Amino acid sequence: GPFKCSGTHVSHRAALKSCKVPQSYDQWADNYNTDCSNLGYKAPVCTAEVLMKHFTLSPDQARVLDLACGTGLVAKQLSSLGFRHFVGVDASQPMLEKARLTGLYQDLHQVLLGTEPLPVNSGEFDVVTMTGCLYRKYVPVEVIRELCQVAKPGIRHGCGSSLEGVWHLREMDRMEEEGLWKKLEVLQEEHYCTNYYQLGDSLPGSVYLYQKAV
Repeated sequence: GPFKCSGTHVSHRAALKSCKVPQSYDQWADNYNTDCSNLGYKAPVCTAEVLMKHFTLSPDQARVLDLACGTGLVAKQLSSLGFRHFVGVDASQPMLEKARLTGLYQDLHQVLLGTEPLPVNSGEFDVVTMTGCLYRKYVPVEVIRELCQVAKPGIRHGCGSSLEGVWHLREMDRMEEEGLWKKLEVLQEEHYCTNYYQLGDSLPGSVYLYQKAV
């Protein structure tokens, strides 16, 4: 396939840039974790760090919905911090198979976000994450409201993005104006991908943390 890793930095970046639609991740599943590691992809770590600064529940009791979960990198990071209950959603079946192999998820669902309803109940989750995909080609803006809907009132949930999707940010601000949630923190991370362009040349990104209104 076009995303077979040749072991060069250029090939890792090319794989990332080639994924313009969710389905293109199917061919990347085998090399995704290696490429993310070589690119210095810190989004899962950044998301977890911001979440834990504000999280007041016991992690081992919390239910986490991991949207666009990919191979399970966010769940792996949160698991290292004591979280134990994960439900994953992704458009790519090969990615979901990699996530299944982590043994961290109680349920995994193949869903193309924005085209099908989330297969979960409203107010079911203590944490909802959507990391590295706040970009219109990946996730429609409408998914932001679904993300809020499935979280429990008063619960914090984080969204990470390295590709600043202005439409998503406007929708997030609009929802705050409507009183649906409150912004707790925005982390501007200069080293979201530490080796994106060349060794030591970083790609910046942001993490947004919101608390759903009671």
